[in-house]
Amino acid sequence: MKKYHLIVIGGGSGGLVCSAGAAGLGAKVALIEKHKMGGDCLNTGCVPSKAIIRTAKVAHDAKTASRFGLMGHDFDVKLDEVLKSVRKVQENIARHDSVERFTSLGVDVYQGEYRFISKNQITNGEEVLEAKRFVVATGGSPFVPIISGLDKVSYLTSDNVWDLKELPGNLVVIGGGPIGVELAQTFARLGSKVTLVQSAERLLVREDPEVSELIKTRFESEGIK
Repeated sequence: MKKYHLIVIGGGSGGLVCSAGAAGLGAKVALIEKHKMGGDCLNTGCVPSKAIIRTAKVAHDAKTASRFGLMGHDFDVKLDEVLKSVRKVQENIARHDSVERFTSLGVDVYQGEYRFISKNQITNGEEVLEAKRFVVATGGSPFVPIISGLDKVSYLTSDNVWDLKELPGNLVVIGGGPIGVELAQTFARLGSKVTLVQSAERLLVREDPEVSELIKTRFESEGIK
């Protein structure tokens, strides 16, 4: 059995910051990650989304360059090449979230799936780790709504949209929250015909109504239905 002051479950943004901070204060820390270091932010969220949004903005600015007094230009968008550039951005950041970096900070990193066997112990079936305190930072996963027939088609989520090889000719985005809104505008600017479906009374319901209306008006002007 290996004993620690703190065991952090989840190697995403929250878990990484917590592990590094505790180790820096002198605690003996273990970090558990069953999938990819960096979590949602590096692999399917913040980093890839902001990288492809930047690419989409470049394409949009070029197509609408006449507003700057320049001749407009249409790109031949090859999504596989766009996503290669996204992956390069991820690779540049990945080293900061790597096992090697956190090991160098004094954190013991374990990769695999563990479960609690008591309030102070976890195991992967082969070894037992014990700690006085635990931080559970396991993140989330995309919510797939209950829609009749959805289970019979191949649909995308914010996790697997990054595996696309070609730009969709038509794309329906279900959900008008931050992720849905980002993906809708991005793919529309890259050339897809996008329809955005929202069950709530407006887009971005956590924002002020004026913001929702501004976004809706802008989206419609960019061809999003």
